[in-house]
Amino acid sequence: MNKPRPIIHPPAILNAFVQLVRRYLPLDLRGTRLTPEDIFTVLGYASLNRTTIESSCRCLEQAPSGNRLREVLRAALPPRPVLQRHLNTLLRRQLPQALLKGRRSYTVAMDLTQIPYHGRPLESADEVMRSGMRAGTTHFHGYATLSVVHNRRRYVVALRFVQLHDPMHAIVGKLLDRAKALNLRLRRALLDKGFCASQVFALLDRRHLAYIVPLAVRGRSGGVRALLRGPGRTSYRTTYTLNSSSGQAYTVQAVVVCRYNKGRYRRRGVARFAYAVAGLPARLPLRQVFELYRQRFGIETSYRQMNQVRARTASRDPTLRLLLVGLAFVLVNLYVALRLRWAAATGPRGRRWFSLVRLAALLIRAIEAYFAAHVPWSHPGALQPSLS
Repeated sequence: MNKPRPIIHPPAILNAFVQLVRRYLPLDLRGTRLTPEDIFTVLGYASLNRTTIESSCRCLEQAPSGNRLREVLRAALPPRPVLQRHLNTLLRRQLPQALLKGRRSYTVAMDLTQIPYHGRPLESADEVMRSGMRAGTTHFHGYATLSVVHNRRRYVVALRFVQLHDPMHAIVGKLLDRAKALNLRLRRALLDKGFCASQVFALLDRRHLAYIVPLAVRGRSGGVRALLRGPGRTSYRTTYTLNSSSGQAYTVQAVVVCRYNKGRYRRRGVARFAYAVAGLPARLPLRQVFELYRQRFGIETSYRQMNQVRARTASRDPTLRLLLVGLAFVLVNLYVALRLRWAAATGPRGRRWFSLVRLAALLIRAIEAYFAAHVPWSHPGALQPSLS
């Protein structure tokens, strides 16, 4: 007998997404005929097309005007701290139950993503971060995330809006508190070099958490550059002392890994990498530190995919911008869950076929059909995403 072929029903997937967001992200709608389904469907269309709310409303048949939808949405959104809690609850409901049972320990990655911003802050100067020139600006809205790998699947489990004067150790502490609230057992933390600060290392050591963090290279001589010019062409262990702006020094264990390029990326010779480490097995070969940290690059795929399904906006409102970033991560988590179910039914070849771009195209057609008919979805899908 032929094995039944699995079928994707985009209206069912879209219905599951909208109902999930509506349940855990309530809107205070007053004096309007717009429904939460209409609003979140338009936002989903803008995210999947990487366009603005105004452009989405013009493309969709029988959709409300862009001005009206933004006006209603701005009045219905809760304050930014409350919205952030709702988004984290939404991300938590997307996680597999096995991940939250606390039977296994996981490697987590923390990252700080900055989205370019052109314009003045809406209310306070603290809303906008400063960084090096990129995309024609030095002003950014910052978002810190915590990600985890479960059964080779990447999930974003926490999202936090970052303001200008937020200290790095406070951001790391909040993300770790969120992981503890989710009952996640942490094996080690992989942090970006932007978190390389003495107070961050002190916090991780106080919590007895293993970590691997690249040491940031600053200045033209001395410091980390001196470590990278270490003796010979072999990897070695050492210590490194960081000095903070407050004048307090903190010493960490450091590992310098030497690797031969062997023509990779059209490069030859020796490449050296310096990491601050703690809690690693004593007999772990030093070259394996580089391989362990490479797991973080797989997790960074979530940020690239987030930008593939993130709506654009020229609004100065950081609350609206946080909502669009949060919905993008929700769509990425939804894709990860669906891809797992699709791969189980079709095998590796089907997994390669089912991409985020293909899912976005299917959902875009479903949204266009919804607004053309403007009736609720009622198609029973064979491939249903789990709500928990």
